[in-house]
Amino acid sequence: MSTEPEPAYKPQLNPEDKPSHFRTACIILATCTLLAGAGVHFSGLGGRLLGGADTNASPAADSEQQRIGVQMSLIAPEKAAQALASSGYSEKEQADILAGVKRRDLRLVAMPIFDATGTGGTVSVVCGTTHRTVALQPTPTVLILPITIAGNVDILPVSDPGVTGIGAGVVTLFGPQPLPVMHQGESLGLTVIAQ
Repeated sequence: MSTEPEPAYKPQLNPEDKPSHFRTACIILATCTLLAGAGVHFSGLGGRLLGGADTNASPAADSEQQRIGVQMSLIAPEKAAQALASSGYSEKEQADILAGVKRRDLRLVAMPIFDATGTGGTVSVVCGTTHRTVALQPTPTVLILPITIAGNVDILPVSDPGVTGIGAGVVTLFGPQPLPVMHQGESLGLTVIAQ
């Protein structure tokens, strides 16, 4: 007599115990959302980009303010004197900047700035020890800025921004880029990278 072995016990899954594709899809979606949020946070695009204009702010507080990175076109050192001649800097400022370019401590970048929202306004562009006051217009006004390889540039409203605020924009290597709208008491921090 031969006996056949009994088949191995295989438990049957109830319909509620079966793996759910919906649950897997939700987990994948949540993971993607979390990673995208972290990417936006660490790229500097998330959060509040504008900080209050505090004249008593320390350099440590300035470093905590999130800055927007923009890439501007570099002016060749051999064309620095010509660019500075039409920049509006005083003769002493031009000589100091040109000496820094010759020592290779500074680089000159062209930063075209324009009115991105059509509301107009006047802003002060501060770069290191230099500052330029610009009336925003629809056509870009080219500012010549002395920076190191990357420099901090602050844009402050000079005229009353009103309820709508002042919306400046800059022309980067990748094209026009509107900047966040500034309201009363706010400033906008940029990190300009010379390319």
